[in-house]
Amino acid sequence: MKLINLKNPDTERLVFVTTSMDDVALVFQSRSNPIVRKYIMQPLYTKEEEAINHIKKLISYLKEDKSISWTLRDKTLNKKIGGICLWNFSEDRKTAEVGYDLLPEYFRKGYMSEALKAVIDLGFKDLNLDRIEAYTHIENESSKKLLVACGFVHQSERKDPGFPKNSIYTLDK
Repeated sequence: MKLINLKNPDTERLVFVTTSMDDVALVFQSRSNPIVRKYIMQPLYTKEEEAINHIKKLISYLKEDKSISWTLRDKTLNKKIGGICLWNFSEDRKTAEVGYDLLPEYFRKGYMSEALKAVIDLGFKDLNLDRIEAYTHIENESSKKLLVACGFVHQSERKDPGFPKNSIYTLDK
């Protein structure tokens, strides 16, 4: 199935919308925030243009069937609160990596657990993945707890080349 044809997930509290140019403010807010990006080994965004370029890249990756990114919106508050994606698909399209972030005011409220469970379900059922992987910083306790709570298993023997402070977690179908 082509990623562009996927039905967006939906949960009790969250609406998933394919990331678009309507999300520049959210992407800039997230990627310029030192709390959100604390464990990401990339420079913080300093200009809105960086968010625009990032979204253009996400849109092109979706058209090329390389990844899909969603903006998460709280149904009750009607506010954009973060994002989640599936990307880095294996050649045989049986493995993909999940990535996610939330604005700090939405941390520890169960939003990402809800979003991740929906994306796992979509990945296994609609995309017929056999495995979903997640790479997280060894000091990011919240992310590690989230992954374990969703059934991911730490792969202590695996290393992330170029990112020695990352841990790898996997979830098999």
